[in-house]
Amino acid sequence: MGNQTKKNCIIDIYWERIFLNVTFKIQEEVQQIYLVSGKEQYCIPLKKTELEHQYCVKINITNLEGKMLENGNYRFKIKKSEQEYEELVIDYPVAYKLENLDKVFRYYRDIYAYTINFAVKKLADEQLVCVIMSRYMKLNKNPRKHCFSNRSMKGFLKDTSFNFMANAMQGLYQLFNFLHPNKGKNILLMSETRAPMGGNLLALNQRLKERKIDQEYKISYSFSTTLQENKFHIMTKWLQLIWKISKQAFIFIDDYSPIFKYIDISPKTKLIQVWHAGVGFKSVGYARFGFGGPEPYQSSHRKYDYAIVGEEALIPVYEEVFGITKDKILPYGLARMDHFFDKENIEKIKDNLYKQFPNLKGRKVILFAPTFRGRRQAKAYYPYDKLDFAKIYEVCKQKDAIFMIKMHPFIQEKVEIPKEYADHIQDFSDYTDVNDLYYIANVLITDYSSSVYEYSKLNKPILLYTFDLDDYQLINRVHKNVREYEFATVCCTLEELLEQLENLPMEEKQNREVDKYKMASDLIIDNIILKGKE
Repeated sequence: MGNQTKKNCIIDIYWERIFLNVTFKIQEEVQQIYLVSGKEQYCIPLKKTELEHQYCVKINITNLEGKMLENGNYRFKIKKSEQEYEELVIDYPVAYKLENLDKVFRYYRDIYAYTINFAVKKLADEQLVCVIMSRYMKLNKNPRKHCFSNRSMKGFLKDTSFNFMANAMQGLYQLFNFLHPNKGKNILLMSETRAPMGGNLLALNQRLKERKIDQEYKISYSFSTTLQENKFHIMTKWLQLIWKISKQAFIFIDDYSPIFKYIDISPKTKLIQVWHAGVGFKSVGYARFGFGGPEPYQSSHRKYDYAIVGEEALIPVYEEVFGITKDKILPYGLARMDHFFDKENIEKIKDNLYKQFPNLKGRKVILFAPTFRGRRQAKAYYPYDKLDFAKIYEVCKQKDAIFMIKMHPFIQEKVEIPKEYADHIQDFSDYTDVNDLYYIANVLITDYSSSVYEYSKLNKPILLYTFDLDDYQLINRVHKNVREYEFATVCCTLEELLEQLENLPMEEKQNREVDKYKMASDLIIDNIILKGKE
């Protein structure tokens, strides 16, 4: 994507000791700009540079009108009238620099600190602005305790009740744990983000039964979409779940599970994360530390005894994400890929799909499986207005292809496909296992989804429809710039995407030859579950 088009913008920003240097491109003649946060505002004189329409400022953050910058989230604005301001947006190349500009100024025996953090925010007109977050901090002598704000009486009561519930949960767990000193041969498969069971946990469960482990061990299940519910229902479910957790020798989870933030499970119980994503674009867990990540100590990610990842090269990525030592990260592979290269299994899945959906047989399949937008599961969405079904339909008609839509399970809003396009555009969002769809798909269209990990191993083309590439990367932060990935073609507009589809051969390709390897499920069973018998 190119730079933003609004005329007045920030074109450079950098530090020089306590001076924040900012360069602007402003079309009209101006004498000053304003740093504005709510009712707080600071008038800052501008200096004209030798270049046309360019101005610069050198902001002394210790001496703004004779005082420090107060606590707040500040944005640069031009004053148009007594009540009206115009936002100064930020150029994309400059916005990428913000991540490395955060500052901590310690003072008074290092007990206090003044922090300056930078972020980007999207306006209603899709433009990005720079947000300067200034905060005065105080030394936390016990960071292992839960952090509370107590900004008001309402906040105090909320924090107090939450603290009571957190302590009650831990106390209840300790009581239940005392009642179950011998964990025996109990295994719990659980998820707080997905229901019903699927992915890695489903594959592990099937293998446990194939090997008749379920005849020796008692396997329990708990699957819910906890994070989509209100706090009362969450607490009610957690009280029931604590009893089940207290009895287990092994607990397997497949995503973020917040209940473990509030209870410290027994050393006799092993908590194993079989993370759902093969490889992630978006920063999560401790990779977000400093801009919305977990607390230093109170995080469920830190509680894992083991985390299972796809391959050895991913150990450093998940060492960063989970905040655990690399010896706890086991590169066993993804359980859901145990039969990924099994030709007999592939043909069986294809046959079942063609029986269930006979209109797919003999036609090309374009699988559209993007990730969600939004910060939280409860707010997950996809901007369907970025799909022009009339244009997509025409391409599919030429190719005799089905445009198969598989939305992320977090997205509750169903896509509305006009009836006149239903013979070439279909919604498969309710189909449980996206891996099955990979086998019949001739091309995958996604964006920032980890689905590229599995699909790239099938030697088939991948297109990334990233209409919001710079905005997404700047706001969500990513492990690696999407443009640097070599396994896919990046399309930043629908026109680019459709052009790629029109020119794509979409011929059947042979799957890559891969070395025989032991199944991930077997490695988990042999090295974690059965090893515990020794």
